[in-house]
Amino acid sequence: MNPHVVRDIRPFSWSRAPLTAHALGLAALLAAALCGGPIGAADAIPSHQWLNVRADQAAARLGSVLLYDADGQRMLLVGPTDTSVSIQAFDLAKKTWNALDITGPTVKGGLRPYYQAAYDPAGKTVYCLSGDAVLYAWRVGSKTWKTHPAAPELEGLSWHTMACDPVGRKLVVVGADKKVDNLGWSRTVVHDIVSGQWSRLEAPDGKVLQQHRQLVAAKEAVVDLAGRIRLTWFRDPKGVGTEVELKSLRERCANLKQMPQAEAFAGQIDALAAQLAAGKTLDALSQAGALLRRVEESAEAQYPVPCSRRNSPLAFDEQNGVFVLFGGDHEDYLMNDTWVLDLRAKSWRRSKVAKAPSPRAGHALCGLSKSGGVVLYEGYVQSSNSDYGAIPYAPLDPRQLWRYDPKADRWTLLAGWPLPGKEDRSTPAPLGIFDGYASQWFCPPALAADASDTLVLAAHDCSLWNWKWKRPGETWTLAVDPIRSGAAGTERLGTAANARLYRTGPFRASFCEVPHAPKNTGLDGLPENRWVRLPDPPRNPCQGCRQRDWGTCVWDSDRGQVLHWGGGHCVRSASTVVHYSPASGRIVEGFDADEPYGANGGGGFDSSLLNRPWVSTHNYNHYAYDPKCKLMVSGRGYLYDPARMDWLRIEPLPLPFVFAWGETCVETSPHGAVAWARRKGSEQAGLWLFDRDRGWTDIEPNGKLFVPYCDAHGMVYDSKRKLVHVFTFRGEAWALKFVPASAKLLDRGG
Repeated sequence: MNPHVVRDIRPFSWSRAPLTAHALGLAALLAAALCGGPIGAADAIPSHQWLNVRADQAAARLGSVLLYDADGQRMLLVGPTDTSVSIQAFDLAKKTWNALDITGPTVKGGLRPYYQAAYDPAGKTVYCLSGDAVLYAWRVGSKTWKTHPAAPELEGLSWHTMACDPVGRKLVVVGADKKVDNLGWSRTVVHDIVSGQWSRLEAPDGKVLQQHRQLVAAKEAVVDLAGRIRLTWFRDPKGVGTEVELKSLRERCANLKQMPQAEAFAGQIDALAAQLAAGKTLDALSQAGALLRRVEESAEAQYPVPCSRRNSPLAFDEQNGVFVLFGGDHEDYLMNDTWVLDLRAKSWRRSKVAKAPSPRAGHALCGLSKSGGVVLYEGYVQSSNSDYGAIPYAPLDPRQLWRYDPKADRWTLLAGWPLPGKEDRSTPAPLGIFDGYASQWFCPPALAADASDTLVLAAHDCSLWNWKWKRPGETWTLAVDPIRSGAAGTERLGTAANARLYRTGPFRASFCEVPHAPKNTGLDGLPENRWVRLPDPPRNPCQGCRQRDWGTCVWDSDRGQVLHWGGGHCVRSASTVVHYSPASGRIVEGFDADEPYGANGGGGFDSSLLNRPWVSTHNYNHYAYDPKCKLMVSGRGYLYDPARMDWLRIEPLPLPFVFAWGETCVETSPHGAVAWARRKGSEQAGLWLFDRDRGWTDIEPNGKLFVPYCDAHGMVYDSKRKLVHVFTFRGEAWALKFVPASAKLLDRGG
């Protein structure tokens, strides 16, 4: 059970029994409890009760989006297929479904409309994105598709969400910005439907941006400081570090205090430096973690736009003429901030609401055209269960229906339902799930409201093997009445706004930061030619679903530590790198584990919101320590700094070769990291040398080399003979005479 989830909402649950007179009376009492007052006879049947329409409907596809077509008095269900999309229509009067005859577009892998479809009623057009820069449009009348040219304004975004202003005829796209200058921010892009032009919503004036970037620079300096304190503590069996190391750390504290925007944290920095001076290195590490959290939250409070997130829908409130964004997934924690976008003012504002729904992601959010505001339904929370094969998320319990009024800046709870039992069909099954071979797609609840504020929920088929609530596709409706809301329920299930919900245990970097003395590894007295198991570390996060299967251990020769970035295939594919010190016997991680929600290279968009790369399907030989630049170099274009224990905040470096999880091998050499991979546009393999300033350069060896396979082939540098040796699973061997000026591929050995 997730300790952060509130489960007791009995006053807001509904019976599955038929509505007898007794049941109606009970329902009336429950509605009165929710509304905070008595109700009359005319209100005997409570609002905010799900009704199963039992329409004749083909199962909604996973990842579908529901859109309201007022002129047609219907809902349009946009769902993915293997090569395109499907569109079904739900007749609101007849309560029937029918598939619409559409043609195209044909897209490899199909379109994934989750959170990325919108309807323009004036142009009678459905618009859809699919996680990239191409916009697709389907005209209802002519039943024709148009594929727009890729929009440069959308390049470098991930986890897009889109909504339409039908009055101003604007599409708004919000996504996590992967460009270095705005890394950690969301980017807002506007498409003018009439002119067909895209434009970026620019951030505020230069002074605000300068102050904010200074604060972000201070945050990165704290990340660097915390990583180096951890390195000092974890390598020393006594947990203190050398006087030289401690002095260097105190100097970093002094430099941090001099940075712009750091004066607000001077007291914490001084306390941290005092702990280092006293040799209390672990206490200093804990203080550095608290300082980092404070600086991060200060930076986010200054954000002129929402910070980056995933699985957070955007909705348009037609009465108030604004877009609303709530909460979402930061991958290492969940959020519950509320943001309002006014296109007329060309600016975002953060809500100052006192009470908000608890942190969550994967919820549905849709506008109410009759009463105004937006409603929020369902959502998931991250799971702290670290068992092997554990599902990394869980539906929020209870499921909740909230309404946000932008004009009053207020959230109110409308209703709530505990998760149903296996045979309970009185309410919809929880719907927000991850799908795909590597769980790289999210499938939100397909929810929309009609002109009378009646919600329609097109529940997709729930048949995944790991999902408890197995149901066929269903159609549900619920009549929203904003008057029927309760202060008591809002107070009970609401929480302070702008909060974070973290996972616990081995998902936190602090899990390994304990004062327990490690056992002597005994490396200096090992017997010759015999394997010896070393003592277990005081804490080991590499357990269960966080095992580091299908990875490679590399040696950081400058700091005397083993680096292991494993995972993938059957275990989580997080970006966290494990550090092991043979001297102390400790294992640590540099930051809280981010959650890709899958394996096999899952996570979506190649990297996290902060451009930390996800593990590939297999991570064998994909990275190596480079003693020349003193970084861990990934064959995917990312760089990891073992001193600061974090990935560099850079955009991926250009690759002159084809990276493929099964056909790329990277190895250490004193000249720099060496990559063995397939040449672009060729079936031949090549070798490349890494340089921090120049990137990858072609060695152009004299001779042909086959393409590697990660599970079967390996490469190692022979420092005595200055050779790169390449091996196959059959015992075949090649050697490359490696000197800086030239390289010659020698004949194969047996």
